[in-house]
Amino acid sequence: MFDYIIIGAGIGGLSVGNFLAKYNKKVLILEKHNIPGGLVTSFKRKGVQFNLGIESLYELKKGQTIPQFLEFWGTTIKAQKNTGDICCFIDGRRYSFRHDRLKDDFIDAFPNNKDDVNHIFDINERMYKEMNSGTEAPKPPYEMNLLELLKFVINNFIKRPTLMKYGMKDASVVLDKLTQNPVLRSVIYSKGIFPMVYMAYAYRFNVIGKDYYPTGGMQSIPDATVQSFAANGGTIKLNTEVTEILIDNGKAIGVKTKNGDCYYAGSIISNASPHFTYDLLPDSLSQKCSMKQKIEAKEIFPPLCALFMSVKSEYDFGNTSCFSFLSSTNYKDNYKNFTPENCPIEMIVYPQNESDENKAVVALLPIPYEYQNYWETSTKRERGEAYYKLKSEVVDTVLSRLYSSLGYGFKDSLVLSELSTPITFERYTYSKNGSFMGWAIDSKNYGRFLKQKTDVPNLYLCGQWVFPGFGVAGVIASGYYLAKYLLKSDGIDLERDYRNYFTQDI
Repeated sequence: MFDYIIIGAGIGGLSVGNFLAKYNKKVLILEKHNIPGGLVTSFKRKGVQFNLGIESLYELKKGQTIPQFLEFWGTTIKAQKNTGDICCFIDGRRYSFRHDRLKDDFIDAFPNNKDDVNHIFDINERMYKEMNSGTEAPKPPYEMNLLELLKFVINNFIKRPTLMKYGMKDASVVLDKLTQNPVLRSVIYSKGIFPMVYMAYAYRFNVIGKDYYPTGGMQSIPDATVQSFAANGGTIKLNTEVTEILIDNGKAIGVKTKNGDCYYAGSIISNASPHFTYDLLPDSLSQKCSMKQKIEAKEIFPPLCALFMSVKSEYDFGNTSCFSFLSSTNYKDNYKNFTPENCPIEMIVYPQNESDENKAVVALLPIPYEYQNYWETSTKRERGEAYYKLKSEVVDTVLSRLYSSLGYGFKDSLVLSELSTPITFERYTYSKNGSFMGWAIDSKNYGRFLKQKTDVPNLYLCGQWVFPGFGVAGVIASGYYLAKYLLKSDGIDLERDYRNYFTQDI
């Protein structure tokens, strides 16, 4: 019998588990795979360590969300600054930008659009400052009453005018207004390659040269959280897949695993997407149908494919850590029409670990979940010969595009290439449709988070599908918000304790 059982050792589940265990709650985390971390994991292939596609994290900077949470739990990680440059191939032409001379290189690349460049950088910088203004953690919108919501909106227009004018609109709309040069638009779009509000692009450009990469790879983050979780008395079981949420008198009381074991707790927390979570509920539960209907109409953030490549150590990428390959129209194309032949590509070159035999390179491709009859899988997404044949064809097409820009030197240095599709990501992370960011974050959908408390008593959600949403920092913060709510019933003020912890030495 536990106080809390958490389904999934993704970053959201590990976060809420750490907060609860720190306050002496008896917590069990069950993870279907052999490593924790969800999308923030690393794996090895033929002597090379790969990350799932996260390039680096600004929130690893001292005083930011991730290191502060880790410190509060009782652990730390090391990180190195990412000082890599960026390179874009737009319609086959190369444009290079140094991380520490970004604006100057933009002006050199687009001398006839100097005013546009200055205007774009000014907007991005102002928006970034507005996004990071204030020191208090925001209150979830679903906890605000009408008066608080009205005050919140008014304050945003007064204190964050640039964010409200540009940041909450679709990037394609804003880019059309900021410049008439389609290549300049495409370079800005290259740091996102997804339909998002412009705020996301302003953020990504402002952290170039300021973000960090965890020493040893992304896996060091979940490994550190597991260490602190265990030190605080928590229990984690890997290779343990939950197949059913147990219900008694309409309340969640425990879970059943694939091997038939049952575990019981006062509350159940799911770090899986709500789609998979609700499927774990028995059909006899009256709320199940209505809960599933509420999320059917909500749009999901596009999935992606990841092409993992091992490149010989002697191949010289220069100081470039991020390459992009796209057309001058991709920024306004419908991602649902993307194919291996026309989709934008973002390629990340990771720092080489001392133990790596070669360099780890990952190309991210926004190819739809529905592509080619759901990647030639059955209705239950079972993979057969047709699936693997299609994967091989996609790899050949993408590599051909990379070779045409990078040349045969890159081709001759390629040691390994392995593709993960949206089907792969969905299977490994229980993220619906293989979504990398939870719900869609375009202007029509941004901010429509689910509540962490479900319609089933004692059943809760955490992770990228609930407030405050996508990104590693957002997901890890979802654990904080849920723990704050749960601990409140025991008279524990987590927000006060957390604030006091970091101000006691001042």
